[in-house]
Amino acid sequence: MVGTILSMLGPQLDDATLADIIAEVDEDGSGQIEFEEGNGYITTDVLREILRELDDKLTNDDLDMIIEEIDSDGSGTVDFDEFMPVMTGGDD
Repeated sequence: MVGTILSMLGPQLDDATLADIIAEVDEDGSGQIEFEEGNGYITTDVLREILRELDDKLTNDDLDMIIEEIDSDGSGTVDFDEFMPVMTGGDD
């Protein structure tokens, strides 16, 4: 599922790169990312870095628009409730 979400944000990742990304967060080595392994949100600065790494053609204005759309409450963090509607096209 992580691969699917990341591919929606940018270019396709090869299996090795995806495995590296998952391993970085996967504290228990299960091969899956559970909510317990994160603090429930990421900062918009971290999201900006991830997006830039996935697509180096994104301009600062592009990134600002993406962040503004995802961080709907302007908190400077992106939680699950803000992230999923953007990824799934939902509005709830």
